[in-house]
Amino acid sequence: MDYFRSLGKFDVPKRVNPADYFMKVLDIKYPKQADDIEKLELLNRSYRFQLEKRIEVENKLIKLDVPADYAAGEPSYKASNWIQLQQLMHRSWILA
Repeated sequence: MDYFRSLGKFDVPKRVNPADYFMKVLDIKYPKQADDIEKLELLNRSYRFQLEKRIEVENKLIKLDVPADYAAGEPSYKASNWIQLQQLMHRSWILA
């Protein structure tokens, strides 16, 4: 409810079941009318904006340093071709 309230258009009236209210308000008629398209665009824009803000915050929190041996060329922790083949065969066996 907080999310829809933040959009400014979908305040749930008092003594109304929120699920019933949102079912009625978010209903899209077919063929779509101009107000339905506007409603969908508003919901899409606000969701993308919220998602972009969350990703931006997470990107600031996550800082990974480049391993020293990776900067020098081939990383030393790379599995050999034989180990990679074994793991792939094992995975194929499990998923089959």
